[in-house]
Amino acid sequence: MSNKVFIFVPINIGRNLQNLLKKKAPGTEIIAPLSSTEELRYFEEVFRNPVEKELPELVVTLQPDILKYFSNPKLSDYYADFNSDFPALRDDLAVLHFQSTQPFTKPLFYVPIIMLVNKNLEKPPQKWSALLDKRFSGRIIAPDQYTPVSKAFKHIMQDIGGEKETAKCLAEMKYSGLPFDVITGVNKGYYDVGVLPLPFARYSMGNNIETIIPHDGAMVLPQMMFLKKNASDEAHAIARELFSSNIQRFFSQLGGLIPVIDNIPVPTELKQNMNFLWKGWKWYQQVVTKK
Repeated sequence: MSNKVFIFVPINIGRNLQNLLKKKAPGTEIIAPLSSTEELRYFEEVFRNPVEKELPELVVTLQPDILKYFSNPKLSDYYADFNSDFPALRDDLAVLHFQSTQPFTKPLFYVPIIMLVNKNLEKPPQKWSALLDKRFSGRIIAPDQYTPVSKAFKHIMQDIGGEKETAKCLAEMKYSGLPFDVITGVNKGYYDVGVLPLPFARYSMGNNIETIIPHDGAMVLPQMMFLKKNASDEAHAIARELFSSNIQRFFSQLGGLIPVIDNIPVPTELKQNMNFLWKGWKWYQQVVTKK
């Protein structure tokens, strides 16, 4: 089996999606790491010094670090610019400048990141910058530090408050292995604030928890796609399938993710609040690749 694709999506949709794609492309190897640590190790082994025959035909990832590797033309030159075979970005996201400015990068969906707070907390934070207040020192919990959510949170908080000003906050945060550990920690009052993607905040059923979309908007992470030049028919079939209305509806309704094609409703939690902390693709690229 010579053709291979790399795909790493949020765990709440990963298994179902992988099973569907295996049926769509039975002759293609699907590389699906089990953790963000494993994903980052793969990036370093395959993308650091790219060898064409080792590169996957299709890459689908939420990991911000991928943009560091694709800033190297020795890698990006192997991948094709997306053309009109793929749908344009939905209008309500396009007006907010969510479209990629890199022609070889295509957003597949967007993941909103919000706050989870303990209901007993007096004066809960209403802006992301409020988390830098000393009263939250050591009182914030987020998923494992190598996950896309925690990596993007770190970079965006540094953009908000400055690297020196955010250093203490980030150093004293608790990073836990699983999103459900974040939910439990906030629900039991071990922590005041949790940082979570919207899909997992849906499972925060404890009586002591409420969700907050800050006044400056939910942070968002793009799930990105890269398609190799002269990719096989099966790789193209997988790529097109991911933009189909059925899959995009699956992303939104089950996954709590923001679809990128028109006529698919956004998650119910966002219908009345399409407010995002997002300043354009170039901004995101610069923030997450800053050394």
